[in-house]
Amino acid sequence: MKRDFRKIYWIIAIAIGVIASICAVGYAISFDKAMPIEEQSTAMMFWNISYWSVMVLFGASIVAALGFALTQIIKGLIEDPKKQMGILIGVGALVIVFVVSYLLSSGTDIPKEVFEKTGSDYSSSKLIGACMYTVYVLFAGVILAAVYAEIAKKLK
Repeated sequence: MKRDFRKIYWIIAIAIGVIASICAVGYAISFDKAMPIEEQSTAMMFWNISYWSVMVLFGASIVAALGFALTQIIKGLIEDPKKQMGILIGVGALVIVFVVSYLLSSGTDIPKEVFEKTGSDYSSSKLIGACMYTVYVLFAGVILAAVYAEIAKKLK
């Protein structure tokens, strides 16, 4: 049963990918720079089909990845809880890093004129700042882990 589901999933994914690719090529062929975009109904039809095909595939892959990860974590917690605690500690650490980053971000780093141009507000600026700080902290952690691994390897 599991193999049948995987086979069906891959057939659907490949079919949607092929449709998206064909429509993207059709859009590129039928797009005319000289003609106003409102009059290019064929090109826009190809664009819409390829765009939504990619969005469906992207959403399906996110759902599949999250479902697989959650299934493995729950299965691991049931079989051997001590072994899976590292994963939960890692997820907790990521949440803590993001919360601290959100609390540290000011949200006023960007001038008000930019907010008016983009149609955003200070709350989205605070979220963007928090995400940037989170990336900086995680990047620094990766660099420190790589340096530590190299030093530990040389010392052994």
